Amino acid sequence: MIFIDANIFLAFDNIADVNHKRALKILEEVESGKYGDHFTSDYVFNEIVGVTFRKKGKERAILLGEHVLKSVLMINVDDHLVKEAWKIFSTTKLNLNLVDCTHLAAMKIAGAEFIATLDKEFAQVKSVQVVS
Repeated sequence: MIFIDANIFLAFDNIADVNHKRALKILEEVESGKYGDHFTSDYVFNEIVGVTFRKKGKERAILLGEHVLKSVLMINVDDHLVKEAWKIFSTTKLNLNLVDCTHLAAMKIAGAEFIATLDKEFAQVKSVQVVS
């Protein structure tokens, strides 16, 4: 099972992004089932839509948002997940923000071992394998 981070979707959507081709390849592998089931979170969805709205406008944000909603299982970050993320955030020595820690908490709860991300800090997390 694999968690997909916002930067993968954002690079996929932006052909001028230096990581566009890499994001395309990762998403093709994900959709082929190479890593099992795939999912993301409502936090990631909010970031995708917010960044796209700010940089490309509302129409583009709606198009990308619709694509994500149709193609990826999305979990909601609830109180339990926030508390689990807070435990990780409070104790880690890694440079992960609280949202990054919600990714790790969701992965732990779902039993996911892979994360698709361009964020290099996740490579330091021993419990996950980074697909980048």
